[in-house]
This record gives sequence, structure tokens and C-alpha cells, in this order.
Amino acid sequence: MAEYKFGSLLDLNELVVFLVAAETENFSETGRLLDMSQPAVSGHIQGLEQRFNTRLFDRTGRNIQLNDVGAAFVPVVRNLLKEARQAEEFLAAQHGSVMGSVTIGCSTAIGKYILPNLMSRFLECNPDVRLICQMGPRGQAVDRLAEGEIDLAVTSLRIPRRSIEYRHFADDRLVLVVPPEHAWARAGQLTPDDLVEYPLILRETSSGTAITLNRELAKHDMSLDVLHSRLTLGNSEAIVQSVIAGVGPAFVSHLIARDAVQKGLVVCVPVAGLDLVQRLYMARNTGFRATEAQRAFWDFTFSPDNAALRLL
Repeated sequence: MAEYKFGSLLDLNELVVFLVAAETENFSETGRLLDMSQPAVSGHIQGLEQRFNTRLFDRTGRNIQLNDVGAAFVPVVRNLLKEARQAEEFLAAQHGSVMGSVTIGCSTAIGKYILPNLMSRFLECNPDVRLICQMGPRGQAVDRLAEGEIDLAVTSLRIPRRSIEYRHFADDRLVLVVPPEHAWARAGQLTPDDLVEYPLILRETSSGTAITLNRELAKHDMSLDVLHSRLTLGNSEAIVQSVIAGVGPAFVSHLIARDAVQKGLVVCVPVAGLDLVQRLYMARNTGFRATEAQRAFWDFTFSPDNAALRLL
């Protein structure tokens, strides 16, 4: 049997502390996140640096900053911890249990309105798995997935990336909402040409909402440029509140508008000829070996038995 010898064994706990400290560049914040004292965090980092006689952070008074060596060490540590997690989960799986954690990146709307039901049902079946849902700007999740910072992404963007596999996850329908007293609320149904009559509240042009709307307008030889707008907002919930306040009509996800519609605060108005469906995808990075927990969540999501959990 081969004998493996190392000059100084790495401590996984120290590596966890280092990784969090590298992300925060603040030992006090690292301690808060890991439920440790600030001196304990400093001790772990100093122990790691002294053992290998290598500085990982530059220190100026109370401030710390990751240096070049520390920055290069981050992906190495991230991969080491991932391999350690996979080893732990593999052994647990031999006894029929799935354990570990899965980090999912998504937009705020997806994290609030689309994933909770799916995650809740998965956790009922897999109580030893921890799900971490990290919400951020629309394009951020795919970038983080490509870098190995998260395990899965749910996105309306299907950006071609090496090793990124996309699978159709769900369809999100966009609706035109107006204040109840607006003239369009009594129109019954609009045509695309009608949309130029009143100023709209729009999302930024890079948003999934704007891209979907522009795609459908193009079928009628129109574009977002012909629509009048007095307000552009980067958050759909803020847009719904602006519609309620009477600023103007807007296109938003039916999930986000649903509560306001049910309360009679806004009215949905159909637009003939616009198939406003935004396709959502779940993505994984096949360049990294999936853990048992990641495979379990992916398989659960796309199991025919759970298809109803993806209906929006």
C-alpha cells in the first residue's frame, strides 16, 4: 500500500476561515459569519501563514487586504474544500443518505417567487441537505457558476459557456398591468400599436423582461425604441408599486403582479399578438464533478414526478 507523506498537513477548518476572510477582507466579519471570535480568526490565518512561511494578507493597522499570493490561493482552496465535501458526501451516500450543501444562484424574482416551493419539497425528502440560495443581478449567476463559486444557477440567460449545461426549467409569463382607473383597464384587449398611446414604465434593456418584450414587438415591426417611457426601473416589485401609484402601465412577471391583481390594485390587460413567455433554465457546470447533494437536487428538479413544482 502506498504511503503518502506531507510536510505539514493542511487543516480544513483553517482553509474555511481563510476562504471567508478572503471574501470579506475583514476578520471581524469573518468571525460573525463563522460564529467565531475575531482573535480566533486571526489565529487561524496566522497559523496557516506561519506554517508555510507565506503571507496571504497585507495588513495596515486594523485593515487587511488579500495579496497576490492569497488571491491565487483562493481557487485552490475552493477546489480542495469542494473535494473534501465530495468525499464526505460520497461516504454518506454508501449508507443511503444524501448530505451536504447546494448553492444556487438566481435573480431576486426567481429566488422569491419560483424556487421556494421546489426547495421546500426537496428538503422534506432530503433533511440532511442544506440549500443556499444566493440572489443577485440577472447575469451574475452564470458568471459565478462558470467560476465554480456556486453549484447551480437558475436564469433566463442562456449564455454559451464551455462546460455549462442548460436545461429548460420553467416558463414565466409576462403581463401588462395598469392602474384600475387607467383607460386601458376598460379596453378589454389591446393591439401592439396601442402601446404607443401612453408612457410605460420599463425595465432596463438588458433585463429578461425587456428582451422578451422586444422579441415579440419585432414580430410586428416594432421595438422598445418606439415605446414612450417616463421611468425605467431595475426591480419588478418596484415597478408594480409604481403602477399602483399611478405612474403608468408596465410589463412584469405574472408571479410578481399576482398579489396586486388579487387585491384589485392593478388590472391585467391582454395584448393581442404578443406571446410574452420568458423561458427559464437551470444550469450546472459539467467541468466540476458534481457532489451527491448536487446530483440529488438536479434529479429531483427534473423528475417527472415533480413536474408540477415547476409550473408557474
